[in-house]
Amino acid sequence: MGLEFIGSNDWALGEYDQVSPIGFDIIPTMINYARELDLALPFKADSIDFMLRNRELQIRRRNQNVDYVAEGIGESFDWKKALSTQQRSNGSLFNSPATTAAALIHIHNDKCIDYLHSVLKIFKTWVPSIYPMDIYTRLRMVDTLESLGVDHYFRYELNSILEETYRLWKEEDEEIFGDIACCALAFRLLRIKGYEVSPDELGEYVVDEEKFFETESMQMNGVNTVLELYRASQFRFPEEEEGTALDKINIWTSTFLKQHLLENTISLDKKLQKQVEYDLNNFHGKLDRVGHMQALALYDIHRYEILKSVYKCPMIYNEDILHLSRKNFHICQVQHQKELEELKRWYEDCRLDQLNLGRDVFVISHFMACAILPDIHLSNARESFSKTIVISTYMDDFVDHYGSEEESLKIIELIKEWNDDEELETTYGCSKEVEILYTALHRTVNDLAAKAYIHQGRCVKQALIDLWVEILTYFVREIVSSSSDEPTMDEYLSFARISIGCKLNILTIIHFVGVKFSADIFTSPECNSLCLHVGMVGRLLNDIQTYEKEQEEKTLNSISLQVAHGNISEDDAISNLKQMIDYNRKKLLQLVFKTQGSIVPRECKDVFWEMCKMTYYLYNRSDEFTSPKQMKEDIESLIYRPLM
Repeated sequence: MGLEFIGSNDWALGEYDQVSPIGFDIIPTMINYARELDLALPFKADSIDFMLRNRELQIRRRNQNVDYVAEGIGESFDWKKALSTQQRSNGSLFNSPATTAAALIHIHNDKCIDYLHSVLKIFKTWVPSIYPMDIYTRLRMVDTLESLGVDHYFRYELNSILEETYRLWKEEDEEIFGDIACCALAFRLLRIKGYEVSPDELGEYVVDEEKFFETESMQMNGVNTVLELYRASQFRFPEEEEGTALDKINIWTSTFLKQHLLENTISLDKKLQKQVEYDLNNFHGKLDRVGHMQALALYDIHRYEILKSVYKCPMIYNEDILHLSRKNFHICQVQHQKELEELKRWYEDCRLDQLNLGRDVFVISHFMACAILPDIHLSNARESFSKTIVISTYMDDFVDHYGSEEESLKIIELIKEWNDDEELETTYGCSKEVEILYTALHRTVNDLAAKAYIHQGRCVKQALIDLWVEILTYFVREIVSSSSDEPTMDEYLSFARISIGCKLNILTIIHFVGVKFSADIFTSPECNSLCLHVGMVGRLLNDIQTYEKEQEEKTLNSISLQVAHGNISEDDAISNLKQMIDYNRKKLLQLVFKTQGSIVPRECKDVFWEMCKMTYYLYNRSDEFTSPKQMKEDIESLIYRPLM
């Protein structure tokens, strides 16, 4: 039957679009073995010649990069050298039973025998393509559960895996460092969780594409491995800049992946192709809940990988994980729909629906809250975010376009005076818009402060009031500065990074993320730095996106300020901003991941990171609330549309 199968499928030899196991082109050595056994192979002579010529071509092309499939080379391979240079402490060559068994045929080696016996003791009558893969498999499981948004169900177990991985990392365990995909994944997951891991451990041998493909075994050469390296390279700190290992890895891996997309060479694996597209286009703007939807769409319980043979990992791809992920998504979606109805009632009760200030932020603000705060228990955090976004956006629009400077200053005066006894009396004689905006803010701050008291055990009302006075003051300052002498770039950024709203939103939200913290956290240098960097990212991304519009409106923008004061072109000004954005994003991540000497709880710092991703999501597409096509699709999928 085997010979019959070979004969009926020999047409595939010339089909280059066929997905074949690693090293399949080198395996035709077995044809010579078959001939020695006088087996009559069902191949035409020209088919055999084609296979042998292709085999020699592959060996010459890969030069020294064939060790992993050396069993296909036979006697001509230097087995003695391979054992002296490549044999691992467990006795194997590349953790490959096949390669190790082939070495044992040519050279007796007790460590090879011990390794093969250990594999057979576990798997009995069969062996996997690679063994062991325990560390990589466990890390893949951590990554998969996090990407699907169900990691909170297994927090203790996943933390234990990462703690053990960090111990092995410090011991330079060869199962991690012998597989660059495993090393890159371990680096990324450990760095995100705040473990101190050096990118130098990824190795100088992967700093450029040519060197990578020259030195890495065929086992490592797939798109999946390069994608893992690309993801790891995204978590660079400011000092890991131009010329460092991570920077070089980022340059060649992004180029490599873009080229494969351009040439359509990943098309046989549609889901991998979509994952590469998604990571290249949205990495810094990948919102948690939107990412969970994407991961669910690409999750396939039947997914397999082709190594030397087809490999499927039931620990990562199975019905139980899929069922849990879908159920979790449905539970959260129902909760988000209930919260949206409550937000709508608040919106109407506050008469905000009577304002005509240009942008409709009601549903979008809730989508943003759900996207960055997906945990079902963070309902108050989502509420505070949504309401703060709605009011601050309407306040901004009123100050910018619809109200007078006197009316804007009046709102600030009312907030500073803050009368808890009778809020409506204080707005007597004001316009309808001022009355609605102030009373909505007054009611909302009082309500959020009462709820924050339950979470924090202390009164935070004055802190919230001060945040609103600060941002409204800077809203007005932007308008005044636009109509008078232009400020310098530094002067502009000193208030524009606050008027973008990141600080106001974050320092309101963190009261509701499940941890208590003291009031002096607000004024700590660490919190100030976090606010600085996230505000800079948001403001500069916004300025690039809205430059043409603001140029027409003659409002302040960091691009026009550079052109006016620095005597440089618009392109150079934009290039400068992109460098500043990149630096501030990396600095923010460094602060978020930092554990030693940090006084801001990680749960709070994560909100800064999520807000940073939100700014990339918003401003890399369009003006934040014009609801472009992709955002509309994400809103529909996240809040309304049931999973298919």
